[in-house]
Amino acid sequence: MNEEPVGIHKSNSKAIIVGIVLNSEDSEKVQEDLDELQSLLETLGVPVEARVCQKRHKLIAKTLLGTGKVEEIKEVAESTCADLIVFDRPLSPPQTRNLEAMTGLTVMDRTGIILEIFSQHARSNQAKTQVEIARLEYLLPRLTGAWTHFQRQTGGGVRSRGMGEKQIEVDRRRARERIARLQKQLETIRKEKQVQRKSRSNELKVAIVGYTNSGKTTLMKRLTRSEVAGKDELFATLDTNIKTIDPTTRPKLLISDTVGFIKNLPHALVESFKSTLDEVGDSDLLLHVVDVSYHSYEEHIEITQKVLNEIGAGEVPQIMVFNKVDLLKDQILPRVLKAAYPGSVAISANDSDCILTLRDRIYDFFKSNLVSYRLEVPVNEQSTLSKVYKNCLIVESDYEADGIIVFEVKSTGATMAKLRRFVVSVNES
Repeated sequence: MNEEPVGIHKSNSKAIIVGIVLNSEDSEKVQEDLDELQSLLETLGVPVEARVCQKRHKLIAKTLLGTGKVEEIKEVAESTCADLIVFDRPLSPPQTRNLEAMTGLTVMDRTGIILEIFSQHARSNQAKTQVEIARLEYLLPRLTGAWTHFQRQTGGGVRSRGMGEKQIEVDRRRARERIARLQKQLETIRKEKQVQRKSRSNELKVAIVGYTNSGKTTLMKRLTRSEVAGKDELFATLDTNIKTIDPTTRPKLLISDTVGFIKNLPHALVESFKSTLDEVGDSDLLLHVVDVSYHSYEEHIEITQKVLNEIGAGEVPQIMVFNKVDLLKDQILPRVLKAAYPGSVAISANDSDCILTLRDRIYDFFKSNLVSYRLEVPVNEQSTLSKVYKNCLIVESDYEADGIIVFEVKSTGATMAKLRRFVVSVNES
């Protein structure tokens, strides 16, 4: 089966974006959504030549818009040499086919564009598998217009259409079979990741989450002093990166950066990326990064929280990190945010002092949540002593005459579960 969909193939593609404002909607908000759609297309290297927006009482089932507006869009495309029309609203397969027939151009929706970006940015086997599942599930009901070879029909009349329909059914069956194989492959990857996470049970885990392009990867780079590349584009990161904040901390403190969220993130992507997002749900602390220079940052907070709830990570403790304060004209806003969100920090990821403040805030969170234990370990228990030194914050230690080392430590319950026969007392206060 030819699995390349008709979409953004050509390096010289030009687009027109289309928005619709219903009576109950805010026209300014729709324009903001179109701005974001334009950014998505720019991430793909596709310039937006024009935008068309119409106010309507209700959507038309056949094409969303009226025939007059569709004809206007076609004329704008001809005058700007655009070959791609992108709607900011979801399009059903029949709507896509109808619009393509009326305009003679490729028609896509926001979901299709996001899938294109994910497909181009996937690097690891896991990310590629996740994206391919999401794309196939999106394209399955669109097969009559999704792959170029469906238009290769021999002969004419009813007989030709029948052969075309048979080919489509064959391709649908092959697509479903491939989805099933990929899902099995993804489940295998997920089990491997679970084993890896279990091996890190002694360590403290921080996950960076937030709206796409909020500065998560740059923050990861600065916190870990690593060379993780940060790009000023949407969905620059799809794979989970895991680094150590400081190799000298005990217990070891790991931090991960994963895929960003966005408004109307396709459900198929949320589902298929759950194996990646498991890292978020398994964390002890989330850094919820917000681009506070964006005027509708409150909506970004709501969208991120909604996705966190959807993946079962809504109850994980968070530190709100209001990023990009260096881009603010209103210098009072950071103080307002700190008051509105107790425990939050307002930073610039490019400011070293801000990074030190955030790192200290992370350390303070874990110090306040670690439990104090008193351990008695014989000096000949070398493997146990290694675990203590590696995974515990040692407050005090003392050698007893009978070959026993007494430790006052702070650590996690997971670590102490493996050292429980050496625990003398616990102080959870």
